Amino acid sequence: MAVEASTKRPRGSQYLDTDANFAPAVKRRSGAFGLSSSLINVELLCQIQNQQQLEIDRFVAQQTEKLKIDIEARQRTQTRMLASAVQNAIAKKVKEKDDEIVRIRNINLVLQERVKSLYVENQIWRDIAQSNEEHANNLRTNLDQVLAQMETLQTVATAVEDDAESSCGSWVEGGEAIRAVSSGCKRCGEREGSVLVLPCRHLCLCTVCGSASLRTCPVCGSVMNASVHVNMSS
Repeated sequence: MAVEASTKRPRGSQYLDTDANFAPAVKRRSGAFGLSSSLINVELLCQIQNQQQLEIDRFVAQQTEKLKIDIEARQRTQTRMLASAVQNAIAKKVKEKDDEIVRIRNINLVLQERVKSLYVENQIWRDIAQSNEEHANNLRTNLDQVLAQMETLQTVATAVEDDAESSCGSWVEGGEAIRAVSSGCKRCGEREGSVLVLPCRHLCLCTVCGSASLRTCPVCGSVMNASVHVNMSS
């Protein structure tokens, strides 16, 4: 009995033992609940972070797309402006070249007209020079003929003076006789012969016929190269 009495525990002590056993269990349960809450909070935080990251990525993508569109629009605008500037510069250069071509064409026309004028002027001066040359040649020929006639006259005059004292019917010039024909003109037969035909030395033409353009002597038919008017008065 004593032993049984000793083994019995007071009712209060049972409650104390129950409380003592319950406290660790509560602690374990609260610890597990706290751990579970921590895991939930971490998962929720990860979801929030993921959601924020998605929103940030979406915002960045939208801003990037908007910036890309803006850059492309600016590039197109700059390209159009550059193309317009290049076209204006090319049009300006083309206009300058066209103006230069027109100016060169006008200068070419002026030069062509000047060349034509110089050609005509050169032709005129050439014709004048040729005419002057022909005139000079004619004058030279006439002068030679006049000098030849003067020499012939001088020779005839000398011969006439030398032979004026002789009474024969002929005169001598340089040892050659001047063949006197009948006193009448052998061309017209009306006037007295007073023109000496050279080189045959026939005194057979009057003054009028001797001034005509005769080529041959009317007496012997030889070619005339000159004629001399002889003064037959005493």
